[in-house]
Amino acid sequence: PHWHTYWKNPGDSGLPTTLQWTLPTGVTAGDIAWPTPQRITIGNLANYGYEGNVLLPVTLNIDKAFQASATGTLDVRLTASWLVCRQECIPQEGHFVLQVPAKGSTASHATDFEATRAVSPRPLNGAANAKASADGLVVTVSGLPPTWNGQALQAFPETPNVTEPVTSPQS
Repeated sequence: PHWHTYWKNPGDSGLPTTLQWTLPTGVTAGDIAWPTPQRITIGNLANYGYEGNVLLPVTLNIDKAFQASATGTLDVRLTASWLVCRQECIPQEGHFVLQVPAKGSTASHATDFEATRAVSPRPLNGAANAKASADGLVVTVSGLPPTWNGQALQAFPETPNVTEPVTSPQS
């Protein structure tokens, strides 16, 4: 409880999980399909990440050049680095080896992946516009589901904008 790790944009502090793959010829790894994070407030810092268990799914793409090992498996090797924080942060690293049957099913974990997909961000089917004013930032979004009308929304910026400071208008 109260320990967390970070999303691809960690917010005011932290680092995202990074993955380095060693895969057989004919296999490539996609990007992490990041689930929707939580806003984690620590003092006056706003961070984005996950408390408890989190699944960071990655698609493996297999082309015609792939050949299973002599044991009939796809040998996946992964080095992962992440930061785990409560009040202090502890960098973590792990080296993992997974042998996936080249012919067979991995459906025993399907519910974990389905649950992660259910809470993952979806593309907006409308338009969004942001405008700075003397009163703050006004964000207008169209195309949201009707059930979201009147509900508080949380924004999770994909990348921080550090190119220009926001200043108040001069009188």
